Amino acid sequence: MDIIKNLKDVTAIPFIHQPIRDAFSPQLEKHRSDIESVKSRTFKYGSTDRHKLDVYYPPADAIPSTGNVPVLYFFYGGGFFEGDRRLAPPYDLVYSNTGAYFAKRGMLTVISDYRLVPYAKFPEPVEDMRDAIGWVIANADEVLADSGIQADFDHVFLMSHSAGSALSSTLLLHTTLLPPNVRARIHGVILQGGAYTFKRDESTSPDDPVLQLYGSWDSVEANMPAALLRKAPQELLAGFPEVIVFVSERELDGFTENSEDFTETLKTKLGRQIPIVKMKDHNHLSPHWALGTGEGEEWADDVTKWIKDNAPSAK
Repeated sequence: MDIIKNLKDVTAIPFIHQPIRDAFSPQLEKHRSDIESVKSRTFKYGSTDRHKLDVYYPPADAIPSTGNVPVLYFFYGGGFFEGDRRLAPPYDLVYSNTGAYFAKRGMLTVISDYRLVPYAKFPEPVEDMRDAIGWVIANADEVLADSGIQADFDHVFLMSHSAGSALSSTLLLHTTLLPPNVRARIHGVILQGGAYTFKRDESTSPDDPVLQLYGSWDSVEANMPAALLRKAPQELLAGFPEVIVFVSERELDGFTENSEDFTETLKTKLGRQIPIVKMKDHNHLSPHWALGTGEGEEWADDVTKWIKDNAPSAK
């Protein structure tokens, strides 16, 4: 993919933020009308301004003959300290491009905000994800009103990126945060570019987002996803949803190994294969910026196929 190939290889997220914005923003702008043509509605699922979500509705020509569409939730990353369901102008087509992309492929797509550090402590961001999922399910009639759409809320899919994957995997692996009636409805999970293990470093500043989230290294090591997976009880794992893992070909140092180690442990614990898909030419931040540009979207086609292969409503 030429846009990414022309970017300098770097090993830290701050150094690729602006190059990614500069590379993809003009391409997204060319497709603004197409992205914004997809109907969306905003709902509030909790008490604060961070408790809002956007629902993107499949257009009529994307709805299958069965009339019943899969439901996909997306939780963005941002290092636990930044991120919005629609970024501020001039980058406001991200993540609306993600919602529009998957809606146009026949999925009711939900993108929600969640609370961030330093204003949120563990497990509050995870609870927000739980509440967003549960609110949409509980208020399905309101969400679908006047849309003419039927959606399969009994078999929903979760997709997340980076810090979002750390939080969503925590939600699934924690023994008390996810109510059984919501857990039973989560049918598939797509993890992208996640961090599941955080290594203790006593020299880390207290302002580090990981320490701000968890409060101490003891809390990090007790509650990070890899630790929750190691001690997960069999009854939780027995009903675990289907999982697929995505890593970027030009990922930042440590992320691919982190994902691979977590996936290997999960495979052993679940006793089943878990595919790992490489997002060709992408770096850590680029996959969702590419959606809607017509370039670098192959990974999202793989996600679409995986969901439709696993969604009862699509069969």
